Amino acid sequence: MPKRNYRQKTTGKQVKGVTTLLSILSKPALIFWGFKQGMSNFERLMEELASLKATRLESDSIAGYYFPDYEVQDLIQDFKATGLYDKRDKAADAGTLAHLFVENHLRGLPDPSREGILSDVVSKAEGCYMTFLDWEKSNSIKVLDSEVELTSEFYPFGGTIDHVIQGALTQNGKVDILDIKTGKDIYLEAKIQVKAYGVLWNEHHVESDGLVSGYHILRLGESGEFTHKYFPSLDEGYFKIFLDCMDINQRLEALGEKL
Repeated sequence: MPKRNYRQKTTGKQVKGVTTLLSILSKPALIFWGFKQGMSNFERLMEELASLKATRLESDSIAGYYFPDYEVQDLIQDFKATGLYDKRDKAADAGTLAHLFVENHLRGLPDPSREGILSDVVSKAEGCYMTFLDWEKSNSIKVLDSEVELTSEFYPFGGTIDHVIQGALTQNGKVDILDIKTGKDIYLEAKIQVKAYGVLWNEHHVESDGLVSGYHILRLGESGEFTHKYFPSLDEGYFKIFLDCMDINQRLEALGEKL
């Protein structure tokens, strides 16, 4: 994801983005996710090392099980040279790959490459993508804009909205915000995030009829699950939580501190 440069026109001040400001929130689910990712990468590496070791033992006619550290380092380099680690990391699970399918589709781009990705991951991702296409069709989704980068002049923050859409649930003359997530669930942070995007969008369209009507959050799971949650409105309390996060960030900056 490219680094965003949000800058207010009226003050010339560079400000932080919504996701950066919300990073201050506790995310206990990420701890378990990080552990799983680390173990998954370790297991993949061990499998490749075992395979490469067996190949080398067979080709060199070496007997026994002793495997010196320098040999391990050589095998790790061999593993990296195959490019398999990098390719798999680009789509380590079905949700990540499905996200690429959906994003490319909504932006009118070709399907992402399946090269180097495990067949069962591709199958689950394609199933998730087909479910999304059914949802898109049944809800008459029309994409008006994507990657909408905006900066507020009233508050010191900016944000990039995934997609601005209209559909069967959109009120006449208005728009909906569509945000896409991968992960185990749709967490509180996602609702705070899209509410902040709604405030940002409305600020820039206050004199038009194209204000935010509702919020769609899609979840594309690591096993190919598809979840859609629609919020016809979100309480102002969600934006107040966002403002609290922004205030804490500013106070920490003033103290020269970081969490």
